[in-house]
Amino acid sequence: MNPSRTDDRSDPPITDRLRGEHGSGLVAGIVLVFAFTFLGMVWLARDVDRGISNRSAAQSIAFQSARSAAQSVSVGNLRRHADVPSIDEQPARTAAVTTADALFRSYDVDGSITSIEVEGDRVSVTVVITDGDITVTGAATVRAERAP
Repeated sequence: MNPSRTDDRSDPPITDRLRGEHGSGLVAGIVLVFAFTFLGMVWLARDVDRGISNRSAAQSIAFQSARSAAQSVSVGNLRRHADVPSIDEQPARTAAVTTADALFRSYDVDGSITSIEVEGDRVSVTVVITDGDITVTGAATVRAERAP
């Protein structure tokens, strides 16, 4: 007879009481696995969404920069050769940089122009946006044309 108990039949032995507790550990483990999986998916979705958003912004900034640069048409050349507009390189570069800087600020991203190429009636601009570990590139080429 156990000296701490008065009646052995009224309380089951301690080993019998703890025998049914194995399921709570399994449930806690499953809850933790699902919680970490959910948090991981939220983090991944946020990073992927930010990367896609920055890629779209980079493409837009490159296009608008090239577009503003393509408007720097050489007026003298246009008068001499009415069918073939050509672009003044230095004003085109200045316009592209000015437009890109304004757009980087308005999108609130950290970016820079990596290249500006002016060839005849075409301007190509490439930009890079860096956000933490994610770096995206946008590129665009615009051709200057006479209005009909």
